[in-house]
Amino acid sequence: MAWAVIFDVDGTMVDNREAHEAAWIEIGKRWDLGVTSEYYRAHIHGRSNTRNARILLGDDSTEEQAKALAGEKEEIYRQMYGPNIRPIDGLTDLLALLKEVGVPCATVSNAPGINVDMVMDALDLRGFFEIIVDRDQVVKGKPEPDMLLKAVNFLGLPPAQCLVFEDSISGFGSAEAAGTPYVVVKAGAEPDAHMDAKCPVDKIHDFTEVTLDRLRGWVGVS
Repeated sequence: MAWAVIFDVDGTMVDNREAHEAAWIEIGKRWDLGVTSEYYRAHIHGRSNTRNARILLGDDSTEEQAKALAGEKEEIYRQMYGPNIRPIDGLTDLLALLKEVGVPCATVSNAPGINVDMVMDALDLRGFFEIIVDRDQVVKGKPEPDMLLKAVNFLGLPPAQCLVFEDSISGFGSAEAAGTPYVVVKAGAEPDAHMDAKCPVDKIHDFTEVTLDRLRGWVGVS
């Protein structure tokens, strides 16, 4: 049986939690919105920028204002994290193994394309993926299933044969809605995020724990 693997980017392939949190706190200061670490973790992490910006700015805000805030926040994030990008332990070895055995891979991220490009290019990962789906390519981001289904359709496989690695509440919801099996990755996640995964096939700390036999077991391939 053919199968594939789909990776989230932020928090799954790279641990950029601190940079995103710091960028939201900084944009909160600049726009006088009072964003704290507690607020970020409870209401912002793992959710789309547009949604976050509209909630922070309130019902009277315009789409243009929300886009401006989100864009400025991402500029701050890239300045903070760009020089410090590192893969989650075991990621590159796993990608090389999957490529060697002919298992296609994709990425699906709630991040804007420019952020995903930054990670892909800094870590030289593009050659491992059949398709790279970012938030700019769909109408609805996670927790809706749209991005995952776009990748699944491109790969030409049923959702049940596409294993997803995810770290966030919105990502778990997206996988559950899409009907894809998913594994929780804890290394780059918020500490308690894994508690909100309703039906993961497994939970791991990082990719050093992943073997080909475990992958096959998760997907149900003999």
